[in-house]
Amino acid sequence: MRQPRVQKIDLPTETLAARAFPRLDYADAYRIRLTDGMPNDLDTIARAALGAAPRWVALLMRLRDRLVGIIGLKTASRLVRRDLGHDTFQVGDRLGIFKVFDRRADELLLGEDDRHLVFRVSVLVKNDGSAGWAIISTVVRFNSWLGRAYFLPVRQFHKLRVPAMLRNAYRHYLNKHR
Repeated sequence: MRQPRVQKIDLPTETLAARAFPRLDYADAYRIRLTDGMPNDLDTIARAALGAAPRWVALLMRLRDRLVGIIGLKTASRLVRRDLGHDTFQVGDRLGIFKVFDRRADELLLGEDDRHLVFRVSVLVKNDGSAGWAIISTVVRFNSWLGRAYFLPVRQFHKLRVPAMLRNAYRHYLNKHR
């Protein structure tokens, strides 16, 4: 079976991410179609998308941590990784490095706050009548010039990272539910 392609889309206005901050300095969204018959369990999809990164993404994150740790920004190794193992994520739980900020039946809003910027990532499972979709949206608000400077190179990797994580999640999720 051929894997569906990841599509870049406009930030869905109905997502929690779209309303996360009064001002958005950066926003994007990507979606992948869920195969007919695949369960569309939000928490499983979120775990697959955000909990298990492709190897090259993990390597980039380690490099990022080394560089930004020098100037005192939060690093993945300093964040408490607390996936409680229960089926349903609740506000305050963590999925890897991401804290859960909000939850609806079809969406999780995760993210992190740091002194240079704050970001939120939405994982939304949506059915448009003809297909089911997993949608990941990211919004960022800069707190200072450091946030803007930091995000310049990160933006380029982010545009590669999110689609790669969606493809990885699809493969992981599909293999679990065959």
